[in-house]
Amino acid sequence: MKTIRGNIYNKDFREIIKDLDEENTLIIIDPPYNVNWQYDAYKDNLSEKEYKELFKYFAGFKLVVIHYIEDIIEYIVPTMGTPEKVVQWVYNSNLRRQHRSIAWFNCKPDLTKVKQPYKNLNCKEVKDRLNKGFNGCSLYDWWNINLVKNVSKEKENYTNQIPEKVIGNIIKTTATNEIIVDTFMGSGTTLAVSSKLGFNYIGCDISEKAFNITNNRLLKVENNLFKDRMVWE
Repeated sequence: MKTIRGNIYNKDFREIIKDLDEENTLIIIDPPYNVNWQYDAYKDNLSEKEYKELFKYFAGFKLVVIHYIEDIIEYIVPTMGTPEKVVQWVYNSNLRRQHRSIAWFNCKPDLTKVKQPYKNLNCKEVKDRLNKGFNGCSLYDWWNINLVKNVSKEKENYTNQIPEKVIGNIIKTTATNEIIVDTFMGSGTTLAVSSKLGFNYIGCDISEKAFNITNNRLLKVENNLFKDRMVWE
């Protein structure tokens, strides 16, 4: 029997979130940063009060946020409380800030679930571990992952795209059997990675352009990986 991996909507997330089950939902967001970025369907210049109120809709949910730490503290912590864990995502770029924070609220990652290569292969302890069949060490609390460049294979025709590896690390270390939800889906990275890892998903965005890009991306992913389980209505 074929199954539907997920659903996406060209809607404001506030129309979707009220119907979600808090216990069985993991929300992962890279929200608009309120810096007057020129999105095609969203005014990225809310007042401080409006921007803070935007995050009140996530109260009670398991939430992972990618943002700058000072904004997490000012706008998200007042609603969500102290994060269970914060990891730094660092990258080389020509931007003024070369890192962002990833904060977990009402959930916590298990960084031992994802392994990374050992650095010092000449170390006796590392050699011993390799000989015993260990294939790497646990993730650190900082992730050095390059930004998605225009020449990157995973690049879509959309701005501010999060690398699949960042989202993959979040899902692999955090999710159990929840539905993965992205309320600002943009180019659909979170949903595409969710599908590749076998998780059901829900996504939405007010931008028709984002919806179309995500829809086409998911069709490619799921036609390649889930031909025997995917149908679109």
